[in-house]
Amino acid sequence: MFLRSIAKKTAAAGQLRGYSTSSSNGGSFFYRYGTPLVKCTVLASATTMAYQLLWQHLEYEEYRDEAEKHIGQLENRIKTLEEGGKKVASA
Repeated sequence: MFLRSIAKKTAAAGQLRGYSTSSSNGGSFFYRYGTPLVKCTVLASATTMAYQLLWQHLEYEEYRDEAEKHIGQLENRIKTLEEGGKKVASA
C-alpha cells in the first residue's frame, strides 16, 4: 500500500514538472529566436559604432598633426622670405 502511494505521487509529480521543455513545436519564430537575434544585432551595432568612433578620432588626430606640420613649414618659409626682403632693402 505504501509503495503504491509513493508510485502514484512520483507519476503525478513527473507530469507536473514546470521546468521541462515541451516537445510541441509551439511559438513563433520571433518568440523562440527573437531575443538572441536582437541581442546579437545590438551588440554588433554597438561594437561597429565604437570602432567607427575610434577610427574617426585617430584619423582626425593624424590630419591635425599633418596640418600643424604644414603650417609650421609655411611659417618658416614666410620668415625666410621676410629676412630675405630685409637684406635686399638694407643693401
